[in-house]
Amino acid sequence: MNLFKNKIQDERVVHEQNKIYREIYFLIYTICLVSVVYKFFIYGFELKYIATEIIITLAAGIYYTVRASQKGLFSAEVEMHDNKSKWSYQTKTIVIGVATGIALGLFFGINSAVNYAETPLERVYYFFLTFATSMMFYIPILVLVLVISYSTAKHQSDKAVEEQLEDDES
Repeated sequence: MNLFKNKIQDERVVHEQNKIYREIYFLIYTICLVSVVYKFFIYGFELKYIATEIIITLAAGIYYTVRASQKGLFSAEVEMHDNKSKWSYQTKTIVIGVATGIALGLFFGINSAVNYAETPLERVYYFFLTFATSMMFYIPILVLVLVISYSTAKHQSDKAVEEQLEDDES
């Protein structure tokens, strides 16, 4: 089957095609973000109205991570990031998990206080109860999911790089 064999291509053309694909990728993300904001204003904070945009955004990110780790690019990206930044990629992954957990806790806490409490004292109680419960639930789960996915992608990418180096030596 010659369908999937690599053909010799002009590097300039490939580079320009990659620039166009990158622009399309950001355009799609921008359209999804604008659509989510618009639907929040029109329909309110209902997940059922923005499910398609969330699926598109998550699927694109997951697909890129899987393909980059299969090709060994993820390891190179992590190494370039770690050389440029004060914080390692893994540390940033943990911080993002914690920050997302705090943001979700704040969102659910404020939502609970505004929508379900009747007195100011109840608002404070509902906020802190919901915020603390959300933090205990979301932070460990988000950190575990992000760290496990990072470790898996890094391991798979390192393995792909080793295989490429072995093929080059042969």
